[in-house]
Amino acid sequence: MKTNQQASSLRTTTLADLLARQFPPRAVLIAPWLRSAESCLLWAPTGVGKSLLVNTLALAVAGGGSVAGWKADKPRKVTLIDGEMHIEDLRERLAMLAATVDRIDMEAAGRNLVILSRQDQSPYARFPDLAESTAPNPATQAGQDVIIEKVRESGAELVILDNFSTLAEVADENEAAAMSPILSFLMRLKQANVACILVHHAGKAGNDYRGSSKLATTFEVIMGLVRPDGQSATDGAVFELLWKKYRGRPTAATRDAEMRLETDSEGATAWTTKPAAGAEMMVVVDAVRSCQYRTQRAVAEALGMPPHQVTRLKAKAISQGVMTKSEWDVCLAGVDEEHSDF
Repeated sequence: MKTNQQASSLRTTTLADLLARQFPPRAVLIAPWLRSAESCLLWAPTGVGKSLLVNTLALAVAGGGSVAGWKADKPRKVTLIDGEMHIEDLRERLAMLAATVDRIDMEAAGRNLVILSRQDQSPYARFPDLAESTAPNPATQAGQDVIIEKVRESGAELVILDNFSTLAEVADENEAAAMSPILSFLMRLKQANVACILVHHAGKAGNDYRGSSKLATTFEVIMGLVRPDGQSATDGAVFELLWKKYRGRPTAATRDAEMRLETDSEGATAWTTKPAAGAEMMVVVDAVRSCQYRTQRAVAEALGMPPHQVTRLKAKAISQGVMTKSEWDVCLAGVDEEHSDF
C-alpha cells in the first residue's frame, strides 16, 4: 500500500509527551498585548487614523521603543506590507512618526523595518494577493507563498498588513467561505512563529469590522478605532481605541482609551493618550480596590483627577453595579462619605 505523503508528514504527540515538552518563552513584541505567533485585527472607518497607528507600531517594534503605554523590549525585524499609500507619502509619514516613539533606536529601525509597497512596484509587477493560496498557473507563485517567502527572507517577527481591502481580492467579504484563505494564511504565520497585525475597514455602521464574523476566529486581539462624538475628519487623528477581544490579563494598558496625534506650537508631534469615558471609571474603581487610599481626595490626587470627577465616576460605578457602596467604603478604610474630604 502506498503511504499517503500528506498524512505521514503530519506530526502528532501524546499527552505525556506534550506535558513533558519544554517550550521556550514566548517573545513579547508589543507589551503587554502582542506576543510571537499571535495576531491582531485592527479595524476603523476610513480616515480615522488606523494606518498612522500601525505605522507607529511598526517603528516601535523595529526600533525597540514605546508608545501609548505599550513597549517593545528590543528592536525586532518587521515587514510592513502596504497596499495603498504612495511610497513618497509613506516615507514622509514614517519620518514624522519616528519622533512619536519614545527611546526609539533609529539605526536599528532603519535596518529592521522592511517595506513592501504596492505603489513602489513597476506597473507590470504582479503584487501578491493575500487571498490567493493557489498559483493561477505554473509560471507564478501564489500570493500567500510570495508573502511567506518575503517574511522568511527578512527574518520578520512581525508582519503588518495594511489593509485587507487593498491586499486581498475577495468577491464577497460577507461570505464566510471567502474568509477561509485569509484564515489559512494567518495560521501559516502562526506556525512560522510570526506575529501579525491585519488592518481592516469598519462596516457601514462604524461599530464593527466589515465582512463575515468568521474573520475574527483566529485573532487573539481585536481593536476598533471610532471617532469620538463631536470630532470630525478635519480634526486629524483622534479616536477612541476599543478593545473588542483580548485573551490576555487586562491591565491599564489594555483598556479603552482616547488617542490623539498632536503637533505643538514648536512643531513637535506626539501621541497623547487618556482613558476613554468608560475606562476612566475602571481606573478609579481599581485605585479604590487597591485599598491604598483612605479618602476620595487621595484617590483623586493619585490619579491626577479633580475631586468632583472621582465623585461622579463613583456614582457611575455604583449605579452600573460595577462596585457597591459598601465595597467602596471598606476599601477606603471604612471612611463614610460624610466624613470624607469632600
